Amino acid sequence: MEYLILGGNGFIGSYIVDEVLSNGHSVTVLDIGPEKYREPIYGVKYVYGSIDNQKLLNETFRNKDILIHSVSTTSPFSSNQNIEYDIQSNLINAINIFKVAVENNIKRIIYLSSGGAIYGEPTSIPIPESHHTNPISSYGITKLAIEKYLQYFSLNFGIEYNIIRPSNPYGPRQNPFGNQGVISVFLGKVLKGEVIEIWGDGNVAKDYIFISDLASAIYSASVSKKVSEIYNIGSSTFISLNDIIEVIRKVTGKNVELNHMHSNKFDVQKVCLNIEKAKKDLLFEQKTDLLEGVSKTWDFVKNIKY
Repeated sequence: MEYLILGGNGFIGSYIVDEVLSNGHSVTVLDIGPEKYREPIYGVKYVYGSIDNQKLLNETFRNKDILIHSVSTTSPFSSNQNIEYDIQSNLINAINIFKVAVENNIKRIIYLSSGGAIYGEPTSIPIPESHHTNPISSYGITKLAIEKYLQYFSLNFGIEYNIIRPSNPYGPRQNPFGNQGVISVFLGKVLKGEVIEIWGDGNVAKDYIFISDLASAIYSASVSKKVSEIYNIGSSTFISLNDIIEVIRKVTGKNVELNHMHSNKFDVQKVCLNIEKAKKDLLFEQKTDLLEGVSKTWDFVKNIKY
């Protein structure tokens, strides 16, 4: 089949590319630029440009079977700083993407939503897909709206879809010097000998998933006989910031200095996903635990020249 991966040169997207290729399919990537940490892959068609370029979308979407939308321009924090940009760059562009997909007879769309921000503060743990959605950030609100519009396009135009709500992905090729991805950013601080800033007392606990495990689930959703479904993908385990720090100390063998900051109001404090539906329908399993995942990520980070 012919896959089109939006954001295929990003952290998550690059692993989706690997997974799709390993299963024998053709891949086209649409992204604003090349991958940051590796050279272009032989056999992949790369198209560079913005998803708000209508002409480029029409040209790139032709003769594709599966569309995987893994682009997001904001985080829970940054979305609240510029709500208008969050809506325009994510929601409005997503609606146009779905429209162009329908016009080009794409068979199925896989959309990467959020397994934390979309639910808001949980009332039941672990959180099932049926849990209420009450996001407390613009990021979560926009993600939820995109889900609803994807369902709208499926209902009215017949295009198939599955939605993935991932927990917090981490692993090699995630930028350790950016502002997203707690584990990678912490390891980047360790590499540079800098103090790690932690919001609150370190007991904020979330669900983390190693990137290759997430990519495997995304691919499974793209070929599943089940459609019009929403799937949580995570570890189904609470992992606190303090837990992460202890594993980082063990893996790196370094003394990690901490600076505790005031907690953020925009972020959900405790998230743990129920993944039983994905286990049943997609045969999903978490293959990489935190210790192994952090070790693999550190092997990548410690070899980066900065």
